[in-house]
Amino acid sequence: MKVKYFFDVDCYCLNQNAYFYYPLQRRLADYMQTLFPSAFTTNNFKKHDKIGNRVVKTILDKINTVSTETNWKQNLRDTSYVVFDTETTGLQPYKGDKITSLAGVIVENGVIQDRTFNMLINPQRPISASSSRITGITDDMVSYKPTLQEVLPDFLDFIGNRTLVAHCATFDLAFLNLELCRIAPVRIFNPVIDTYLVSKSLLPYIKDYSLDNLVKSLGLEMRERHTALGDSLMTAELFLYLLEILALRQINTLDQLQKFLINHKKSFYYQTYSEMIKIY
Repeated sequence: MKVKYFFDVDCYCLNQNAYFYYPLQRRLADYMQTLFPSAFTTNNFKKHDKIGNRVVKTILDKINTVSTETNWKQNLRDTSYVVFDTETTGLQPYKGDKITSLAGVIVENGVIQDRTFNMLINPQRPISASSSRITGITDDMVSYKPTLQEVLPDFLDFIGNRTLVAHCATFDLAFLNLELCRIAPVRIFNPVIDTYLVSKSLLPYIKDYSLDNLVKSLGLEMRERHTALGDSLMTAELFLYLLEILALRQINTLDQLQKFLINHKKSFYYQTYSEMIKIY
């Protein structure tokens, strides 16, 4: 079965060349927002008063400005990144699974910064036993934590207009964008680099592109696996390793990375959902 959500391997932001299986009413809302942007203000979302005006206004303001602030010619080694990861109740975002933990780390000038984002989240639904065994997160641990809609404004503040990096990014972004879709017809517009796709293009001799195997094979530091923060830190180490290889290949900008990935996309452009679960 084909993945119902993925973004092009050319690492464009999700509002460009994106394949999004939105319900019809959401696709129409996207179209109407493009035609009449001034009509989509906080006042138009009074039905979300229970979420709070701050949430809706912050999300609309930030997402609607990010796409204009991206410099696709900036050197990859000078770019500011947020490497992020999620833990979830299960592996099926389109069947009701939700985020239980969201974390991210900032990478600037080739260095992982001390500033991090790390939140447990109330998914407002039971966590599957298998997920609890893997992540260590239980229903009791998140029952009094904020919901994802309450956390999203702070996460958007954290990522700003930085380029996002994740391993199997389609999985994490599906959860985040589905939640944004419930608030307003918007989604994350930041450029996204998937370390799984980049690794598969740069390291064809490796047979298993799971984060565990890549960290082990490349001699990187193993962190707390299947914690959002631990996985973010390991993905950041992997990304810095990949940046060095990209530099050796004279791939220095997002534009150049885009073209490089396009040339390799035929081998992995359409991934099966079972493959994504295996990797995750």
